[in-house]
Amino acid sequence: MNPFLRAKCHVPLLTCLLAAATCFSAHAQSTAPAATPPAKPTTAGEDEAVQLKEFVVSDSADLGYSTPNAIGISRTSEALIDTPQTINVINQQFLLDFAPIELGDVLQFVAGVTIESNVGDSTMIRGYTVRDQFTDGMVDNQNQSQLGAEPFQFERIEVLKGPAGLVYGSTAIGGLTNRVRKAPQWKKRGELAFTLGTNGQTKTEFDYTAPVRPNLAVRLVATYLDQDMVSGVKTRFAFANRWNVNPSLTLKLGKRSQLRVFGEFLTERYYKHWGEVAMFATTTVPTQRTVAAAANFARLGDREATFGLTQAQGGFTTWGLLPRNFTFGEQQSTAKNIKQATGIFYEAKLGQDFLLRAGGTYSFWDHFVEDVIPVGMAGNNREMTRTWRTIENVDQYTSFAVDTTCSFKLLGGEHRLFTVNQVQFKRLFQEIWGANPARPIPNLDLYNPVYAPYNPFDKVRTNRQIGRAPNYAFGFKDSVKFFGDKLQFAGGPRYDAYRSRTDNLITNAAGRQVKGNTWTYNYGAVVKPTKAFSLFYGHSETYAPNTTVNPNGGTFDPQVGAVNEFGLKLAFLDGRIAGTISTYQLRLEHIILNDPDPVRAAAGWRVDSGFQETTGYEADVFFTITRGWQLNAGGSSVDVTTPNGIFPRGSAKRSANLATSYRFSDGLLKGFAVGGGWIYKSKFNVEAAALTERVARYYLPAYAYGAAWASYNWKRYRFQLNVANVTDEWYLIRSVSKEQIFQGPERQYRFRVSRTF
Repeated sequence: MNPFLRAKCHVPLLTCLLAAATCFSAHAQSTAPAATPPAKPTTAGEDEAVQLKEFVVSDSADLGYSTPNAIGISRTSEALIDTPQTINVINQQFLLDFAPIELGDVLQFVAGVTIESNVGDSTMIRGYTVRDQFTDGMVDNQNQSQLGAEPFQFERIEVLKGPAGLVYGSTAIGGLTNRVRKAPQWKKRGELAFTLGTNGQTKTEFDYTAPVRPNLAVRLVATYLDQDMVSGVKTRFAFANRWNVNPSLTLKLGKRSQLRVFGEFLTERYYKHWGEVAMFATTTVPTQRTVAAAANFARLGDREATFGLTQAQGGFTTWGLLPRNFTFGEQQSTAKNIKQATGIFYEAKLGQDFLLRAGGTYSFWDHFVEDVIPVGMAGNNREMTRTWRTIENVDQYTSFAVDTTCSFKLLGGEHRLFTVNQVQFKRLFQEIWGANPARPIPNLDLYNPVYAPYNPFDKVRTNRQIGRAPNYAFGFKDSVKFFGDKLQFAGGPRYDAYRSRTDNLITNAAGRQVKGNTWTYNYGAVVKPTKAFSLFYGHSETYAPNTTVNPNGGTFDPQVGAVNEFGLKLAFLDGRIAGTISTYQLRLEHIILNDPDPVRAAAGWRVDSGFQETTGYEADVFFTITRGWQLNAGGSSVDVTTPNGIFPRGSAKRSANLATSYRFSDGLLKGFAVGGGWIYKSKFNVEAAALTERVARYYLPAYAYGAAWASYNWKRYRFQLNVANVTDEWYLIRSVSKEQIFQGPERQYRFRVSRTF
């Protein structure tokens, strides 16, 4: 569609939002006393002083892209230099400069983080997949959206490396992301922005906050996105559009207590894109691992995808042989999502040394997809066999939590005791319809594709199930400081009791119930000779229930992971040189794999493979070179050290990132700013086979990616140009499997104009 015509879809929204902004402004002017002098501008620190500052994070201490505090550790603000754990923060300035359409646009600039799969915010941290997402310290159900969460609704993104089980419980061992919502402020401010980009991209953004009463502040964040691509990729038939509306309010109950309430309403529709076919059938791992087959695959060795080589030339992928906009899905391959979420929190400072936070969230997520998916290569290694299906998932997450923080002095130390009580309930419904095998969808010739809409005459319901998974957890951690804050210790346990059961609604057969309980522990120490740096050691653990059940009813112990981490945190020259340099060792136990016997594996038998260990190194350092020049550099290295380990699929062993900005504060260029970023990812494997199986390894090649931006501030207006993939590199960014590979986006231009009021 013509981008100009598509932009007309935004006219009603722009009109309404401009009218609302005008009414807000006119109301404020008409109600202000004529004799009142202009109010002194309120700084971020003064703004937060009205609120309970312990429950919010401030950007007033940020220097460029460097941030000294985070809220995701204990759901209250803590200084990073006093924390025995690596935490990276993408702050508001970084989000403003890079103007991400999806969170993956900025998460890739964090050391040790790789974009995983084709699911929006799904990432790999330190080599391990992170599927659960968290907002304001609570689980946030939106992991089936190919677009991911809306970046404009967040104040910052916190990446917690390693397990954070005390607060977050069952989640990935590599780490997690905690998104911090934009919260109501006690001064009036607003922003209206419009973006026009390549591939028919238009986006409208609105943000307004104000106190409507002395004890009540409100905020509304709303966006509308429309584009002819999905996940930054322009393929044939690709499109995406989304509405997102996020109202919130803060009600002061007194000087030391408040209620915070939020809501989120989302609806989106997009082309279900599964990437391009990358691996040919001739390199498929044999189903029966005979000695001869293993020896044959051992001769193949490691194989790295090469651009534009046919099989006759030694190539084994279609990368560079198919058009850049190739897809094997049909035009009607579509996904639709609806999200409704709400939450309420009571926050109080009861006395000088006691904090209380209690509340809960509810999230409803309806995911429906109709698509054509790949099944495998035909015998001629030219055609893709496909099938049709529809899937509907209706997920409901309910969470409650009560946290307390108590400060006291004991035995010469200053203690800060944090406790957490959590109850979480998941209700997961799924229904799948597939094409009738008697009416198969035609194969697709990869090199001469003929697309024809496919509507089966009849369909077969292959799955209808409902799962329930309640979880209760309790934990505490005592943080104690000696000699001021020069020597610090922290540690405590967490107890989880969990159950999980999935019932078959077609046969009305009740599923087997998996239940258990687990203790996990975290502890650490910080040595802080001066305020300029600290040395830290941290040990943290997490678990994940193994819901796999063998045919005889046997279950498995929960997967337990532990990380030991050593590092150095910097805050030299009043934060002008800041960051973290660390090394870690990760141990993961009770990994479930298919039974080595192919016959037993086909019958559903699984085995506990034992454990694996991973070592890694990371660095993330910020430099304030001059008043207007900021530089951030980072890098990571991860290696599996045990011979029977499974190297994580889709994770780069080596990565590096760089981001910089320069802002002119005087002269003819006053108001201008320029900057950009660069990332490097080494080659990464597509398979997730055990190293001892001696199979061929398939690697996607290393790539480098650059982004640039320039902005100009004039009065209340900001004009900004962003360029993604500056060099227009054609690269492969991630994989779902060895048959479904996703390419990175082409070069894209986006022009954004915004006005504050």
